[in-house]
Amino acid sequence: MIVRSLRAGATLALTLALAVPAEGQVVAGGGVDYLGYSFDEGLGADAAQLFMVPIAVRIPAGDRLMFDVFGAWAEGRVEQDNQVFGLSGPVDTSVKASLQATPWALVSVSANVPTGNSAHNGEEAIVASVLSTDLLGFRETTWGTGGAVTTSVASAATAGGFGIGVAAAYAVRAEFEPSADDPTLTYQPGNESRVRVGLDRNFGTSTLTAGATFVTYTDDKARGRNLFQAGNRLRFDASYAFRAGAGAWSIYAADLMRENGDLTLDIVDQNGDFVGDTTVVTAKQNLIVGGVIGTIGIGGGYVFRPHIDYKYQRREETDGNDAGSGWMLAAGGDIPIRLAGTEFFPKARVYFGSIRDITGTDISTVGMEFKGTFRFNF
Repeated sequence: MIVRSLRAGATLALTLALAVPAEGQVVAGGGVDYLGYSFDEGLGADAAQLFMVPIAVRIPAGDRLMFDVFGAWAEGRVEQDNQVFGLSGPVDTSVKASLQATPWALVSVSANVPTGNSAHNGEEAIVASVLSTDLLGFRETTWGTGGAVTTSVASAATAGGFGIGVAAAYAVRAEFEPSADDPTLTYQPGNESRVRVGLDRNFGTSTLTAGATFVTYTDDKARGRNLFQAGNRLRFDASYAFRAGAGAWSIYAADLMRENGDLTLDIVDQNGDFVGDTTVVTAKQNLIVGGVIGTIGIGGGYVFRPHIDYKYQRREETDGNDAGSGWMLAAGGDIPIRLAGTEFFPKARVYFGSIRDITGTDISTVGMEFKGTFRFNF
């Protein structure tokens, strides 16, 4: 289920970065995105990297209707015991229609179009497994998750100086074949329900925003049988935006808590015949993120936007094992540039952190991120 959240984040990262277009204007964005890590011995992988070329288009259709389309090509690599495993190609495409049904209600319908590779062989599965580690923060992890349709509605109002918003969404997901080595295996991801409540308030030139999101899932199924019941998730987040001198700054924090889940495992005899199943409890998790982003004038009409964040993840099995726990610190920034009506955002950051292995040893990791994002109207 974490994979689904990551994919949603990757899709929204670029489409939400598109400016709200003037009436009749189409806004397009794209770029290149590289994130790579190297690991000290002990994690089972020596290095991991992702190179991605995302593209997004926002198309207005009148005053109240908006269409968003997102797609990307991605290449992931994992180095393990002097071997390099790869997974590359287009990812799933996202198409979304949003209607401002009333001045206070926004209704949207989105579809995940299965254009990506969802049937992985053994080597591709290794890449997908490593890239899906939450603490590393890769924008793409699976390339394909089958078809899905999500409907949502959001409403906002004001009361006592506060802005209050409520949103709800439900995603219906289609069955697909996840294994290139076993074409008889079918996988039915569970449907997702999501509810969010948020509020904000202005204090002079500053703004405080806070919210809470609850997410629950139905059972995942393999070959028509229950496979995995993901634990419920609860996320709290807050940000404070303010001006300091000539710059604008924002401090933010979030806490994502995931309950234990239930994983059903098949039991087979020495001949490989199915004789029954057993259910094990999966780890609960708490991921805390905090950071700051701002603007600093550097002359010539340019500004530097520093971006620093810290992530701490706590994973705990029922037996107390906390393998996969760790922390990550990232620091860097970008410089927005305007060229002939096109906005360009070159960005670079460095990463330092550690991840705990199965023996309880903290394994150090370092990483680098390079991005170049552009946006233009036509």
